[in-house]
Amino acid sequence: MGYNNDVFRTDSAHGRPSGKSSCMSPVSHRKFPLSRFRRLEHWLLWALLGFTAVSAGALGALVAVILPQPIMQDRGLEDASAFRSDEIRNANLEYALHILIIGADNPNPARPDQTQRESLQGRADTLILARFDPSQHQLSLLSIPRDTRAEIPDHGMNKINVANAIGGPTLTARTISGLLGGIPIDRYVRLNPEGIQDLVDAIGGVEVYVPERMEYTDHTQKLYIDLQPGWQRLNGEQVHHFARYRQDYLGDIGRVQRQQELIRAISQELIKPGTWTRTPQVLEAIQENLDTNLRWEELLSLAKFTLSSGQGLDMIMLPGRFSQPHEFVTSYWLPDDQGLYQVAVNYFKAPPINGLIESPPPDQLRIAVQNASGQPGIARRVTEDLQRRGFHQVFAIEDDPLVLAETQIIAQRGDSQGAAEVQALLGLGSVRVESTGAIESDVTIKVGRDWVQSQPSQDQASVDPTS
Repeated sequence: MGYNNDVFRTDSAHGRPSGKSSCMSPVSHRKFPLSRFRRLEHWLLWALLGFTAVSAGALGALVAVILPQPIMQDRGLEDASAFRSDEIRNANLEYALHILIIGADNPNPARPDQTQRESLQGRADTLILARFDPSQHQLSLLSIPRDTRAEIPDHGMNKINVANAIGGPTLTARTISGLLGGIPIDRYVRLNPEGIQDLVDAIGGVEVYVPERMEYTDHTQKLYIDLQPGWQRLNGEQVHHFARYRQDYLGDIGRVQRQQELIRAISQELIKPGTWTRTPQVLEAIQENLDTNLRWEELLSLAKFTLSSGQGLDMIMLPGRFSQPHEFVTSYWLPDDQGLYQVAVNYFKAPPINGLIESPPPDQLRIAVQNASGQPGIARRVTEDLQRRGFHQVFAIEDDPLVLAETQIIAQRGDSQGAAEVQALLGLGSVRVESTGAIESDVTIKVGRDWVQSQPSQDQASVDPTS
C-alpha cells in the first residue's frame, strides 16, 4: 500500500542537500573502564543530553537523544538500504532527521537466559516515526497502529507489526517508507517494554488520568491489569498496563491514544528539576533494553536542536479505519490513501503530487463535540450553536469524565489549519495536534469550563441538567 512510491525523491523529500554520502556502518558496542573523573564527566554529559529530551516531549525522542553511542549493533542489518547512509557532521542539525522508534514485544518472556538482541526480535508493539525539523522548530510524531495492513517487501500483505519479527529494523523501515510514499528514514531506536517500565520507575512514576476501570488477565502473557479510574501516579508496571490495555471498544487504536497521552505525561514529568538528578538511574534503566544505530555526531545535532527554544510537538495517528468482518479473515487498520498523502506532505515534507494540500472549509469538517466542563448539557448546546452557523457534520459524543479548565480543539487527523479556524469561530481554547479525540472526526472539541464562563449568566442558568 502507499499512494505512489515513484513520485518521491529521497533528497528533496527530506529537505536536505544532496551529495556524496559516507558509508553508514553500525558502531561496535564496546565498554571501557573509566576513572572517577571520566565517569563524572560522562554523567554530566548524559544529564545534558537527557534534558534535551524534555524539550522534545517524546519518550522515543528521549531514548534517541540521551545516549552517547549506540548501545548495541544489530548484526541482522546486513541490508541497511532502508536507512540513509550519510552522517550529520554539523552539530547544528541543518536539515530534518527522521527516526523510527520501535517498541518490540519479547517473543520469549519466560526465557531469562536470552540475549538483548533476542528480546527485541518480537512483533512491534509500538511504531512511531519521528521528524526533527530545525527549519520549523518542530518535532512531529506519527503513531502507526500495530494492526495496520501494509505491503511488507518480499513478504506480501500483512499486519505491519510482523515486519520487526521477520526482518528487524531494516524491514520495518522499508515497510513504513513504502507505506508513506517513499519518504526516507535515517535511523532507528528499538526497545522492549521492560525498558519503558524501568524508565518510568527511574523517574519516580508519572501522573496519568485513567478514564475507566481497566481490568484484564492473560495468563499466557503473564499480564494482570487492574487499574482504578481517576488521576493517579502510576509506577512502571502500571504504565505498562495502561499502555497495553486493549479491552475497550477502540482496541489497538485506544492503545495508540493512550501512548500519546503517556508521551505528554512523561515529558511533563521530565520538566521537573527533581527528575534531572535521576539521569544516571534513567540511563541505567534503559541501556540493557535498547538498540539503535544513531551516531555521536547525530546525537550532538539532536541535543542542540532540542535545547533550542520554541519547538512544538505534533502527534498524528496514521489515518485509516477498522476493517469490516466481511473484508478479511483477520482484523486490520486499513490506511486511508488520501490521509497518508496529506500526512506525508504536511508533516514529513514529501513532495506533493498535485500541489499543496489545502484544508477543507470549516463547514465541511467532521466535528465531534465532547463536554469536558463538568456541567451537563454543554455538548448539545455547542453542537446546536455550530449547526446554526452552517456546520452540518457536527455531532456530540459521550461526556469526558475529566474536567478541563480550557477548551481543547484537537486536530484528530492532523489538520491544524482546520482546527485553528474552529478555534477562531469559538473565540477561545487551544489547538492540539494529536489523535486523542473521536477517531471518526476531523476535529474534536473538548469543551472546557472557559466556554461555560464565557456565556451570559442567564444562559448558564437555562441549561437543562437532564440533557
